[in-house]
Amino acid sequence: MFKLDKLGPIRQSLEAIVGPENVRTDEAEILMYSYDAGMARARPEVVLRFTAADQVAPVIKILHAAAIPFVPRLAGTNLSGGTIALKGGAILNLSALKKIHRIDTENRVAVVEPGVVNLELQNALAPFGFFYAPDPASQKVSTIGGNIGENAGGPQCLKYGVTSDNVEKLEVVTPEGEVKTWSYRDPGPDLMSFMIGSEGTLGIVTRAWLKIIKKPEYLQTSAAAFSSLDNAMLAVTKIISSGIVPRALEAMDSVSLEAAGGNSKLSLPNGTEALLIIELDGNDRTRLKETAERIETICAQNSSTYFKTAGTEEERETLWAIRKGAYPAMARLAPNVLVEDGVVPRPKLPEALKETREILSSYKLTASLLFHAGDGNLHPNIIFDGRDMQEVKRVKKAGYEILKSCIRLGGTISGEHGIGVEKRVAMAWLYDPKTLYFFKSLKTAFDPEGLSNPDKILPISVDNRHQVPVAPADLSAGAKTILDELRLRAKSGTKTLVLGSGTKIKASAHKVRPLRLKNLNKLLDLDRENLTVKAEAGIKITELKRQLREQGFALAVPGLEGSLGGTIAAKTFPEIRSLLLGLDIAMADGTALVLGGKTVKNVAGYDAVKLFCGSLGAYGIILSATLKILAADSAGDPRLEPSGEKKALAFEPRDYHYRLKKVLDPENLLNPWIYGGTG
Repeated sequence: MFKLDKLGPIRQSLEAIVGPENVRTDEAEILMYSYDAGMARARPEVVLRFTAADQVAPVIKILHAAAIPFVPRLAGTNLSGGTIALKGGAILNLSALKKIHRIDTENRVAVVEPGVVNLELQNALAPFGFFYAPDPASQKVSTIGGNIGENAGGPQCLKYGVTSDNVEKLEVVTPEGEVKTWSYRDPGPDLMSFMIGSEGTLGIVTRAWLKIIKKPEYLQTSAAAFSSLDNAMLAVTKIISSGIVPRALEAMDSVSLEAAGGNSKLSLPNGTEALLIIELDGNDRTRLKETAERIETICAQNSSTYFKTAGTEEERETLWAIRKGAYPAMARLAPNVLVEDGVVPRPKLPEALKETREILSSYKLTASLLFHAGDGNLHPNIIFDGRDMQEVKRVKKAGYEILKSCIRLGGTISGEHGIGVEKRVAMAWLYDPKTLYFFKSLKTAFDPEGLSNPDKILPISVDNRHQVPVAPADLSAGAKTILDELRLRAKSGTKTLVLGSGTKIKASAHKVRPLRLKNLNKLLDLDRENLTVKAEAGIKITELKRQLREQGFALAVPGLEGSLGGTIAAKTFPEIRSLLLGLDIAMADGTALVLGGKTVKNVAGYDAVKLFCGSLGAYGIILSATLKILAADSAGDPRLEPSGEKKALAFEPRDYHYRLKKVLDPENLLNPWIYGGTG
């Protein structure tokens, strides 16, 4: 924490910007901002309240010059301790920045400030016949800025994507007080998408351009009850693997149902152990009806005991009231609730739920199970009394065991709640030391002084005794050869031209030793039930699409000329970012990094997968990629009709590009001419 006299010399300057009444150091204010919706506590030294977005940059410049740490904060609904001031310093209260600057239905964009509450935006869009897809359960109180900081999801993200898929552009104040505007369509690395989910550790969002969607003509919402949670999960797996992508596919166990009064409101059969809420939308009533009938058949084949479709809007709202009312209902049963947030590949859900129940039983804890079943995101709601320290210890241990279970099953430790402070220790179970060092390097590039929400996301120290045993990275023989070659070149300082299929870069144009990737051309893994594919970087897009088509699947990418790795690295199809789940990367020194995986949601650490979109091979070499796929019979799905290849815009590196290059490839060994080297 900084000493009180650090504030004294700058207080007058801060007051001149935000007003004396908005520089608060009184005890009541300090206590109010010493906690959020998580379990951790820490006292700030000052709370600064902003009334205009243009106040943020000059305040950050002052705090940076005085070496005072700061934490951006909005509604404080964070569930992982992400908005508490671990190192004291300043809380930046941005909640009054709630202007909706523009709703542009022609270009399908809404421009908003970070303090706009998610539901208030939805209400503002409704008269125009539009909606904003991310709809977290906390949407009545959580803000757009907070949603961006956590890369929030919600039930609708199954079909329409999480927050990062629904942001077009961001205005960001950097940790040094500069104002930047970044879009995922910018030439070069995707800095905008990299900011999303960074929990305020890389900068502060002051304005967002959000994608808005025309409301579909028809909605159909159904409830399916099961006497076994396992049968419900088998039905989920069958629905997804059949190629059906509902608007939402949510699940609740019997404890959640009882707490929320679901049994009485729906007259469910005795012995109901699980309820699925399945919502479809579209503009073709006939197709919607056919899809609903397929879902009902799948549920019946998996022993559903009840299936009912809402006949009116009131009945639909009743179903969603049960689902969204489950958490507050549990909160009424005890003084405290811990909401965990693990994710597993969708076919692993039954196993994950079985292990979760066993863990809760072994620790003698009461919990409800709520989960975004369609994307494998589990939310055990564990009730406890925070005044009982022994019970608190049991709850924390159980939560950690649940996260370890998710890791063992090929999943991750957070799908939408972030890491904050409460899951930092679990980062060392999920990632090896070299990957954690890589993440730390990214933080250093953006915030070298470590002032922007410090000590969040990354563990302070790594204890390898608690590393969760997981299968090693499945790198192909060709990928291992590339790594060996890079190690040799790094030792001799040999610079490398990264060469895929040769459609973007011609070897003859640069006097640098080429490294050819075209032999990395295999489809490595096709997970039919999870609807994911992993392929090597050198495979041609047209060939990958052909192989998938033969297996009954489709990739929502145009038939581009180049390779998979080249398409990602050159950003010739920027929208591929929404399909990318994971990358295997070879760094300049021959280090291999495994980023992301087969889960369709993952906010554990920085979204470096997006950072390699548009990186042009200068940060690291893409060895393979894991992507979402669709069933080939998804005719009429707009995702199967993407726009064609775009001509890559000329890229001129700027300050943050150079910063990243310096920490990721300090010797400028990869494609050196991009950053001013030879060639």
